[in-house]
Formats: sequence, structure tokens, C-alpha cells
Amino acid sequence: MGLFLKYRPAIFTFIICMCVCAITVWMLLIKSDNTIVAQSKNEAAKAVQQIHKQIEQQIFLFNWLAKQWNSYGQPEPFLWHQQARHIVESLDYVQAVEWADQQGVIRWIEPLIGNQNAYQLDLNTIPLIADKITQAGQTGSWVAVANWKLVQGIKGILFYVPIGKQEQLQGYIIGVVKQHSFFNSAIELTKLNGYNANVYLNDEKVFSSAASNFDTVTVKYHSSRVSFELMGELWHLELWPTQQKIEQQHDPISTYVFIVGLLISCLLSTLVQLISAAKQLNQNLTSTNRKLNTEISERQRIENEMLTMACQDELTSLNNRNAIYCHIKERLHHKANRDVALLLIDLDAFQQVNDVVGHNIGDQLLVKVAARLNKVIDKNSYLARIGGDEFAIFIDDVAAVSVINRVAQKILKAVDTKFVLDQYEFYTTASIGYVIANVNTVSVDDLIRKADSALNKAKSHGKNTIQAFDQSLEIAIIHKVNLLKKLNTAFENQAFELHYQPKIDLQSDKIIGVEALIRWFDEESKQWIPPQEFIPLAEESGIIVPLGDWIIEEACRQLGIWHKLGFIQLHVAINISGKQLKQQRLFQQIVKNYEAQGLRPHHIEIELTEEVFIENIEHNETFMRALVDQGISLSIDDFGIGYSSLAYLRNFPVDTLKIDRSFVKDLPMNDDDVAIVKAISDLAANMNLKVVAEGVENKMQINFLKEHNCQYAQGFWYSKPLSAPELTDKLIRNHNWM
Repeated sequence: MGLFLKYRPAIFTFIICMCVCAITVWMLLIKSDNTIVAQSKNEAAKAVQQIHKQIEQQIFLFNWLAKQWNSYGQPEPFLWHQQARHIVESLDYVQAVEWADQQGVIRWIEPLIGNQNAYQLDLNTIPLIADKITQAGQTGSWVAVANWKLVQGIKGILFYVPIGKQEQLQGYIIGVVKQHSFFNSAIELTKLNGYNANVYLNDEKVFSSAASNFDTVTVKYHSSRVSFELMGELWHLELWPTQQKIEQQHDPISTYVFIVGLLISCLLSTLVQLISAAKQLNQNLTSTNRKLNTEISERQRIENEMLTMACQDELTSLNNRNAIYCHIKERLHHKANRDVALLLIDLDAFQQVNDVVGHNIGDQLLVKVAARLNKVIDKNSYLARIGGDEFAIFIDDVAAVSVINRVAQKILKAVDTKFVLDQYEFYTTASIGYVIANVNTVSVDDLIRKADSALNKAKSHGKNTIQAFDQSLEIAIIHKVNLLKKLNTAFENQAFELHYQPKIDLQSDKIIGVEALIRWFDEESKQWIPPQEFIPLAEESGIIVPLGDWIIEEACRQLGIWHKLGFIQLHVAINISGKQLKQQRLFQQIVKNYEAQGLRPHHIEIELTEEVFIENIEHNETFMRALVDQGISLSIDDFGIGYSSLAYLRNFPVDTLKIDRSFVKDLPMNDDDVAIVKAISDLAANMNLKVVAEGVENKMQINFLKEHNCQYAQGFWYSKPLSAPELTDKLIRNHNWM
């Protein structure tokens, strides 16, 4: 309603103008329609004349045959057929020419093929036709029967022309005409002129030139109907123009009038509206200007706030990651030859602060650290907080490496201090990685990536350290990326294999089992890739999970083969990673694979490192107890080099301790190693645990281990890890092992 009131003058003006335009166009269309109807009537009269002309032409030919017969007597059949064939071939709508004798029996037909059903037909048996030929024989004039169903199943017109009359009657020339083809030929010119027609006989439609889906509206408004007498019957011809013809005949002036009227209506309504709106616009202009100024001010305020939010860290009010990225990019565009530096600072063990006292206190600590960093850097340095506990400092125009080292040392000293927050005392340290590069050889992304690599290296060295980027870090990253790519390809191509290192009973010197060890031969370099190089990468990338599933399956399969060969005393030890333990289906995976090979639970031993034991204690304890309840053995691998806590030995259902090779290699010469191995052996004996020594390489080590109650050993003294075929061959040949 509001819109209507606003544009009411224009709407009323437009409606009035369009009404005048519509009336004018309507009158022009009526005039055009009347012209079309008049043309249709004229064309209808021409069509009727053409129909009469076609009839006369047809009768002339049939009369000619009859007069030839009447004047010269009955012709030879061959001659008659030749003359009749000429008529049939000349007029494509003639179905046949026939001769019936005085008794009305058809004797000759041209052509006979297709019309043989009419041969010897007695016309006097058909009442309507009998009356017609009787009339023709008496008067000597032709007669016709229209809309007659022919023996071919189509409607036709039958012409009967008598040969003589009364006592001199010698028969009848009969012309059989296809009705539809006849009318189609008669109005051919009419159709070419752009008209369609219907022909009616006594109100029955016997012919139509239009398609079945013709426009009945066009017939209603533009048709012309003419009645005429033909063959003693009342006929009607209905004729109307095609749509294309109508479009050609319509006077385009109506269209021009409508377009001009529409344009004039729009112009007048627009003019009226402009005049009407001018006063209102003038009244509202001052108010609108005031509102506009207010909105512009508010928009500027919002844009300034958004710009601040986009470039400022909300917590510390320092610049954020986006801001320092843009700043570095802008500074690198200045190509004056100079060095720049980027330092990344990460607070050590900050996550523990959040875990212990909550994020609120952690945020307060970050604010304090940010303020401390702000104090130690100079005004030319650009400081930003780029992550949770990570800060970045960009320094332009670095004079020497020693300058950056001094800045890094100042930062470590500033952060390595006590902070008191809500009665909590925190002692913080930081790890720093930095890179120095020339502006002409580095991009902002390269700078950040290299500083991040240096920071990761610093964090791997421990807390409170500084690491500068060097080329070896980049080489190590490239090597890691390439190795990961190879690792994925090797897994897809099933390029891994298991080797098995025998486990020996030290009392009997007999093999009691094997440890399954993953091996990878790289076809590209033609070298074995050390497990300590690719297994951590498999852990990091997650490939260790499907790879571990394959190890379980393959180890159980191979042990099943050895049992079938008669080595039923063997069991297999399988190493499980921490990521595998997080899979809910791991227990079912182990059980399914050994059961599939017909093995028993005591044939399987699962090895876990101390670190894996400690991670997610509650979940891991549930898994381990499920293993032991099933009858599967559980051992701690590399015992003594990790968390080594008596608590988990007491709480977890452990069967075996495996002494790491680092404690065995210098036995019995190294007193510290002797003390450690004795302690582990005594601890295992007191807790009823079995002990396996790894890395045994000489007889002195074996004698020492036997003396101190170590039950089992594995190492190169007995055998290196062997492939399955190699170990099978050794089991078969070396009976002393069995």
C-alpha cells in the first residue's frame, strides 16, 4: 500500500495512457481481422471454382472413353486398358478405371492389381449404386456417388458415365477417385497461398488439410464458410489462414502503435511522478543528509574496529599473525640489499599451565609474557602473537648474526623468570628458532617456514634453547617429505616384509619363539631403509595403523605355517605402537588373525614400550587385561630406558621384561650396566616375571645372563633377523635348535 501511495500519480497516468493505447490497438486489430476474413472468403470462392474445374476435367476424360466406345463400338481390350492406364497415370488421385456391362457387372478394371476385389462385382446388388446407374442409363448423363468406402478401405468418389442410353446402352465407364487425394489436389494452390480447408458433405467432414492439433481459435475468428452444390449433393467448404499467413497479413501498424503508446505512457507517467516527487524530495533532503552523515560516521567507526580486530591480538593487544605477515611482505618489497631476521618464540610446557590451573590463568600468563617481550625489544623490531603460546619478532636490516643472538639471549633471560598470578607461581622458559636471510632471496612464506623449522629443532633439543636455521634443517625436511612419499608408495605396493629374530631359552639353548620385525627394501635406492628411520614417520603420518594390521596378520600367518611344519613350540612376539592402541578394534583384530591360522592364545606375545604403557593408562590397562584374560602374553620392550616405574609393573598384567640392548652390549665389563641388569633381573624374579635380554653378541654376555637368572636372549650371537624362508630353512637344518 505504501508503494502504491508513493507512485500513485505515475500509476494513474500510466493506466489512462495505456487504456487509450489499448483501444486504438484493438480497433486496428479488428480492421486487420476483417481484412483477413475478406481475403479468406475470396480464397474460398477460388477453391470452390478449382474443385468444380477438377470435377469437369475428370468427367471429360471418362466421357471421352464412353464416346469413343459409343462411336466406334467396343474397343479391343488391349486398346481400352491402354487408354484407361493413361488416365490413371496422369491423375494420381484416380484409383481405377472400370467398365461394367449393361447388366451392371464389372468386366474390365485398370489396373487390376489392388482392385481385384471389384472384378465381376454386380452393381445391382448395391441399392444406392443400382439406382444411380439406372438413372444414368435412362438419361444418358453421368452420375456420381461421393464419400463411398472403397474395397481398399479408403473413402472415394465413384463416377458412372453411361455408354449410350436406354436401348442403345452398352455399359458404363466407372471412374474410381480417391476422395482425400482429389480434394488435396483441388486445393493445392489454396494451401500454397497459406490457407487450410475443411470439406463437409451434408455436415459430415470428409476432408481436412490441417494438422490434427491446429489452432481452433484461428478457425473461429478468421475462417470463411462457403456452400456449393456438386454431384447432386450439398457441400460446404470451410477455409482459414495459417498462423504464418495471419502474421504476414496483420498490419504492423498496431504493433508500432502499441510500442509508441507504451513509450509515451512511460514518459508521461515518469514526468508526472517527477513533478509530484520533486516537492517531497526537497522536503526530505535535509533529513536524509543528516541520517547519511550519521551512517558514514558509524561505518567509519566499524571499519576502524574491524581493521584493529584483523591486525591485533585480542588477548595481548599485540599484532597478530595476519599483521606480521603483511608487515614482512611489505618490508620485503623494499629491495634495498640487506638482511632481515624472523624469530619464533614458543613457551615450554605451556599446555600444562592450562591443564593445571585453567585457561583463565594461562591467558593472564600470556599477557605478562607479552608485556615482558615488549620491554626487551627495540622500537625497530615488530612483535606479534601468532598462536596460542607462540610469538614472533621481525627485525629489518640486520647488521650481523651476533645481533640476533644477543636479542634471542635477552628474550630467554626475560622469559626465564618467576610470574605470580592469583597466588600461583610460574617459572617459564622458552624455545627460540630464528632465520636470517637476504631480502632478494627469500619470500615471506619461506621466512616463516624456515624459522618454524628452526623452532621445531630447538624444541626437540629440550627447553630454554636457541636454534638458528641452517641448510641441514631444510635438507632434513626435504628428506622427510621424500621418505614419506616413498613410504606411502611402498605401503600401496606391499613392499614391506617381516623378518624374524629367534628367541633362545638360555638353559636349553633351544629356540622357543621369534620376534616379528618390519623391514623395507627400497627398490629405488636398492638399500634397506633402517626401521628407526621410517617407523617414527609411519607413526607421525598414521600409516602405522594399517601397517600394524598387516604385521599382525602376516606374523600369525607365518607362525601357522611353521606349526604345520611341526615347529609347534614356537610363539611370535609382535610390537604394537601407541596409535594402534587407540583403535577400538585392535583386540578383535589380534584374536581374529591367530584364530584364522588355528593358533592358540599362548602362541602370541604382544610387546609394548614403557612410553606406550604410560600413555592413556586407563584405556591401555583395559586392553592389556583383555589380552591376558584371553591367554595372550604381554611384555615390556626396551625396559629401563623410558619411564621405568614400579607402579605400572604392579598394576599392569605384565609377563615379561625385555632388557634393552644398550644395557647388554658392554656386559660384563661396564659396572653400571652390570648393576642395572642385576637390578632388573632381581626385580623380575621377585615379581615372578620372565626376562629377555636383547642384543646378545658374545659368550661372556651369555654366561653373565645365565648366572643372574635371565631366562631368554636374542641377538646376533644366535641369529640376526631372518626372512621367513631363511628361518624356515634354518629350523629344518639346525636340529640343535629344536
